[in-house]
Amino acid sequence: MTWQVILKMPSKDKRYKITAELIATMQKLREEGKTQKAIKEIMREDYGLDISESTVNYWVNAASREKQRLKNARRRYVSGSEESQRKIERDQAKRRENWEADPAMKLRHAIQGAVDETRSQRHTVRGIPMEDAKRMLESGELKKPNRKFD
Repeated sequence: MTWQVILKMPSKDKRYKITAELIATMQKLREEGKTQKAIKEIMREDYGLDISESTVNYWVNAASREKQRLKNARRRYVSGSEESQRKIERDQAKRRENWEADPAMKLRHAIQGAVDETRSQRHTVRGIPMEDAKRMLESGELKKPNRKFD
């Protein structure tokens, strides 16, 4: 059985207003010796992008960016807290948007859930035999990049 994957971009991530081109511009300006404050002003005046100096620092300073990513990776949410509930709701809404934009993502999620299931032995996933579903998952044909920019 051959499965055709429809390749669509997942829904737009509303958290990011900075494009890869703007990041490259900020990094180039920094290499030219501009201060982060000056870069912030250039972004506001020339590109209409109202960002903080912290955001400029994040994108022009690789060490700072790595430090922030490590800090975020260690962050833990208290189960059942209001913050945790907001995060769950946000993530579920984003997942539904992505599934609408790309049905292959929903299939990948269903297959991964079936593979991870420990309470019972699954034989099919959405009518696909488990062996075929696992092959699809392992082949990477359902995988999408997990990064903000190329």
